[in-house]
Amino acid sequence: MSRSTRVFDPLTQSALRKRPRPTSSVTPPSQELIATFIAHHNGQEQSLLVSRLPVEIRTTIFLYALSNYEDLSTVYPYFAHTSQPQYCYISKVDTRLLRTCRLIYLEARFLPVKAKEHTLWCRQAPPGIYNALDPSAYFSRFTEEQKNRIDRVHIFAQQYFLERDLPRVCKQPHMRPRLLKITIRHSDWWWYDKKPDEPLRLKDGWADGLKHLKRLQEVVLELETMEKDKEQMIAIATYVSRETFVLDNGNILSTANNPIVFREWIGPRSIFENAYERARRILSASSTSSISQNPDISEDTTDESAVPDPGIKYCVALVRWTTLN
Repeated sequence: MSRSTRVFDPLTQSALRKRPRPTSSVTPPSQELIATFIAHHNGQEQSLLVSRLPVEIRTTIFLYALSNYEDLSTVYPYFAHTSQPQYCYISKVDTRLLRTCRLIYLEARFLPVKAKEHTLWCRQAPPGIYNALDPSAYFSRFTEEQKNRIDRVHIFAQQYFLERDLPRVCKQPHMRPRLLKITIRHSDWWWYDKKPDEPLRLKDGWADGLKHLKRLQEVVLELETMEKDKEQMIAIATYVSRETFVLDNGNILSTANNPIVFREWIGPRSIFENAYERARRILSASSTSSISQNPDISEDTTDESAVPDPGIKYCVALVRWTTLN
């Protein structure tokens, strides 16, 4: 359906939200199977790739082949809460290289895990994203060796998840990132849709669970809001930047020498509009048009959805904590 004919139906949307999501049946291989696989492989001495190129160069080549890429056939809806400048498509990894031979598999098998930004949507995920809604379900599919090589985890967190669930998630043993990035989108703040004039706030203690992450060395908090609330967001970013996190692994995370980074982008205006308010307005306009029989009354029949969205400015602040030397 084209944008010009798209109609929001609150009842349909409610039904879709209640529909059970498919769960993954993928389980990691046993340690015995992995050990057998490693013990039996061809050294490939006759291959020029192995005999002539140092392992460092091979790793660079393999990393290039196994890095994430954007699947341009899976574009996210532009008019959606998930609309973000760098998150327009589903991110995928082509692992065919790992199936060429066992030696290449053994050398490169951890590169996709290490190079990937493991993105979790807690909540308001893009269409078709299911396992990344639950950190526990997502990482349960990894082997212990893979979990130890996870480098970056990015959580798009609604504020209630950040304040209520993040401490519990950080205690889970499979959470082992070196870098944790947390993004609060403009649609993730408390009451953003029902009370648009409600002041922005961030509850103290949101980062209490970080101390349990044993490999953590860096934290990035990304705050986003509309231009009308920019000053409130800046005040929150400035306030939290004064915090220092003492971790159980002995690391101390601080924003020292890491100034707050501000940026802006132009996104769809319709993201901000309350979906139910928009549905009510469309239905009201439709009813008025159908019952109006007065020929002396001129009606504006312009299809609003066909008019290009002029966009609205969104403001972003990035606060970064790193380990003190």
